[in-house]
Amino acid sequence: MKVYACPIPAPNPDYANYDREKENAKIEAHKLQVTSWLKTKGYTGKRTGEIVRFQVADGYAEYMLGDGRKSILIHLPYYDGYQYGDVRFLPKAEIIRRIEAEKEFAKLFEKKGAD
Repeated sequence: MKVYACPIPAPNPDYANYDREKENAKIEAHKLQVTSWLKTKGYTGKRTGEIVRFQVADGYAEYMLGDGRKSILIHLPYYDGYQYGDVRFLPKAEIIRRIEAEKEFAKLFEKKGAD
């Protein structure tokens, strides 16, 4: 699968007045911008905008899926901007499997309503 650099510059963290919630909000807004950009370029599949992550060193390499006839990945250069060297060799089916697995894993840690 082809992997491309992020077409929209990522937000720069304000380390002098660091606020994790504000930085995460800027990242989420950026992800929405990238998703919109992908859709304007014809990547209108149901999985466009979904994120796949790979553990690298002390963080993650993150990529956004552009789902279409020829699917692509966009590297998301957040935090340390890690990259996963073998991502270009993974087929779309494996990318989707990893996205779904991470969703299932996240469900294990969702807060349940007060009982």
